[in-house]
Amino acid sequence: MNVRWPRVAVALGGLIVGMTASSASAASLALTSQSLAPYQTCTITATPATTTAVTDATVRQGSATLNFGTLTSNNVSSGSAINQRTYLQFDLTTCSPAIPASAVIRLGTLRLYLTALPAVCRTIDLFASTASWTETAITWNNQPFGAAINNPASGSRSGSFTAGTPVGCQNRTTGTYLVGGTVTTDVASFVAGSVTNFGWMLRDDVEGSATTRTVTFSSKELATVAQLPQLVVTYVSVP
Repeated sequence: MNVRWPRVAVALGGLIVGMTASSASAASLALTSQSLAPYQTCTITATPATTTAVTDATVRQGSATLNFGTLTSNNVSSGSAINQRTYLQFDLTTCSPAIPASAVIRLGTLRLYLTALPAVCRTIDLFASTASWTETAITWNNQPFGAAINNPASGSRSGSFTAGTPVGCQNRTTGTYLVGGTVTTDVASFVAGSVTNFGWMLRDDVEGSATTRTVTFSSKELATVAQLPQLVVTYVSVP
């Protein structure tokens, strides 16, 4: 018995220490409603083609007073006096269930289907639009960001991605949705109501190149389900 007591004491001591450490760990663990709440997803899709939940249009410097809101494709181009930009807007109020203003936005992603790419890698900038526009009236001259090229400055962009066929470019393949259209911060501001949702403008990071470079996406007017513009929002609802 005298030989066994130290061993039992050691075992009990280890158990007590283990229980104490576990208790301390549990006590220090911050279990918030946010960490326990399940992720939810809202996907806003341009279907049918006549939906007002999604609006998209291209503006063309070379046809500065004309509207191109009914084309089956949208373009972003850099060229000599023929730059093109794409405007997109998604109505977040169409999400069902509605995304609460208090929700934590985990990820906001633009999904645009690539149909044509330039032979060089181009950076495409994403900017939250600062004013309202309509699909059937927007032109190069009346667009929210004005007619000057390379405006706004790249430093104010919400995000960017690269597109082109060379090795190393982020998006190198047509016939697929682009990678890198992340707009989480903008979506969070739209949902919270701190910024009005006027959608986004996409432009080449360096407009006015000597050789024309164009990235082309399917528009909602194409009405092809597998190529529809989408905004995917992943969020957590918290009290």
